[in-house]
Amino acid sequence: MDYVLNQEIVEEYRSFRKISETRRMKRRKALLQRTAIAVLGLIVLVLIVLMIAPSVKAEAESTVSYETRLVSVRVAENDSLWAIAERFYCEEKESIPEFIRSIKETNHLEDDTIYPDTYLVIRYYVKKTLS
Repeated sequence: MDYVLNQEIVEEYRSFRKISETRRMKRRKALLQRTAIAVLGLIVLVLIVLMIAPSVKAEAESTVSYETRLVSVRVAENDSLWAIAERFYCEEKESIPEFIRSIKETNHLEDDTIYPDTYLVIRYYVKKTLS
């Protein structure tokens, strides 16, 4: 009789361990599922932000345009290409050295030498903000 009783207790203990192990496995699985859902949600959020950010930037940039204008400038005493370029260049479009290169190309200048009382054609940009 004691053997049968002990056998029942052992079986009950084994059953209890199985139930406990099953519960632990279910909790682990639920935790892993919640973690996976959170990670996927975060990835989706990051992708949405990355997709929206360029369009917002493009929308902001599309409100600004540049108009090209031409002007004839009389070279004054002690004027240099650099000084003239500083007056007309648009920093969003090009640097001063690039602008000077453009002036030289437009006026067919081979070096940086300019003479007083001559005229230079300057192509420059004017920023226009669209409403």
